[in-house]
Amino acid sequence: MARPLRVPVSLVRVRTRDGVFLDGVIVEPRRRRRAALIWVHGLGSSFSSGQPMIAALSKRLTAAGIAFIKLNTRGHDAVARGGKRLAGAAFERFGESVEDVRAMIAFARDAGYRGVILAGHSTGANKVLHFASRVRDRRVRGVILLGPVSDIAGEAKRVGTRELRRRVAVAERLARRDPDALVPREFGFWSARRYLSLYRPGETEDVFQYYRANARWTALRRVRVPIAVVIGSRDEYLDRRPSELVEAFERNATRARSVAGIAIAGARHGFQGREDVLAREVVAWVRGHCLRS
Repeated sequence: MARPLRVPVSLVRVRTRDGVFLDGVIVEPRRRRRAALIWVHGLGSSFSSGQPMIAALSKRLTAAGIAFIKLNTRGHDAVARGGKRLAGAAFERFGESVEDVRAMIAFARDAGYRGVILAGHSTGANKVLHFASRVRDRRVRGVILLGPVSDIAGEAKRVGTRELRRRVAVAERLARRDPDALVPREFGFWSARRYLSLYRPGETEDVFQYYRANARWTALRRVRVPIAVVIGSRDEYLDRRPSELVEAFERNATRARSVAGIAIAGARHGFQGREDVLAREVVAWVRGHCLRS
């Protein structure tokens, strides 16, 4: 069980420009407000998930004068409401994550934080990279990609490349009739549209392209702010060594001010049991690369 936080904590609700409400939490420093770190959760997760991680990050960040903000995206849980449509992990439309992140940054600004660091975990990493590549917001001082594993590579590792291609073809046929139709249960709980977004190469969500030769890495190559790539040495979804993953990001982040690879020894994809080590590394990187004097 996570230790209780000894810093000011508030539950908050934010409204996006297209009318979606995002619930979450902000943990603020007692003294100097240097910046805010916005944590974007992974696929089907929520703002309240990962209590030990929230506790570890909040403690170290606020001691450094940095707020911790974690809000739901419209892709929280398996099924949720995204305005007038079904959302949640099964039905969300990846491109709309830009509006979620935009609302989070606006909230941080209104709370008094002029600069933000975007930290996305798992699918949240896809979202913050996509946002940073599409929106030039001067308030974004850095991007942290935690567990930035390709869904396509991870699923091909799990079911095999040939089987994944077959499943994508099935989802394509379903999507032509009804994009919100559910794929066969053995594929997972996804709409056809969401399945293709996750697992068909070349989709907007396909931003981590280390799994294929001569990939364009379009999103990564647009980002100019400092980038940290954080990976667990025992990430169960990786199909290669962590060092190879980091090298792919370093080669292709051609416009980033700096790129740092951070491997958390013994950590799996969710960093369970390594939260304090992760928090220490994150705060050290933020201090060294994102905070202006």
